[in-house]
Amino acid sequence: MKKNIGKNLILAIVCSTAIMAVVVGGFLVIENHIIKRVCEMFGGHLPFGFIQYVTYIAFFWAMFEVRDRLSHIKHEEQGLRMKLLPEQEQWVITPNDVNDLKLRMIDLAKQHNYQVIDVIKKASTKFRSNRSVAEVMDVVSNQVKLYTAKAESRQSNIRYLAWLIPSLGFIGTVVGIAASLGLADKAQDPEVMSQITNAMEVAFDTTLVSLLLSIPVMWYYHHLQEKEETFYINMEEYVMENFVNRINLE
Repeated sequence: MKKNIGKNLILAIVCSTAIMAVVVGGFLVIENHIIKRVCEMFGGHLPFGFIQYVTYIAFFWAMFEVRDRLSHIKHEEQGLRMKLLPEQEQWVITPNDVNDLKLRMIDLAKQHNYQVIDVIKKASTKFRSNRSVAEVMDVVSNQVKLYTAKAESRQSNIRYLAWLIPSLGFIGTVVGIAASLGLADKAQDPEVMSQITNAMEVAFDTTLVSLLLSIPVMWYYHHLQEKEETFYINMEEYVMENFVNRINLE
């Protein structure tokens, strides 16, 4: 987990540096006023563009973190497609079948690390200990809740970055307004007036960029939440329908 966070941070810095190189180069080289202003807005006028640079890092870092979590869910979904449990209508599972099923899950766990295998294995162990279908249901529900809680905890870095992006924009706004107010008493000087204008541009540009970047991050993050919630609901339903509800004690 920590290794992935470090890798994603490095990738975010590389992508952000590449963007800054483009906008700084555009601001310094391109003469067209509109393009030059766009490059300035996205951080091309250093050192004023440092806030945008940090915002880009937070943006790409969040996107890479979400991508990794989506890849993990896609991997776990493969376990539900392995047909680990009987899905035929009116198929029943006897206590002996449960014993065989647990042995099979133990063997599969050596090759695959799917969460659904672990849930079935724990449910089989619980049934073998007391043959209580009600307690097996509790084991399945509790194990799925545990996995869901772990998944939510692993989203903490994404939630922080999603909060950080607009916060950086507001910090830039405060810095820009504070700088312009500090020069207000010398506004009669044309050179100082230019500095005030630059400070106000920083104030609004940083907020605009951060809000624009927060839109795809929040959409991608909510997409991740939907995918994870759907997966854990489907996993619990799969085990309940094809294992717990099929157990025949007679």
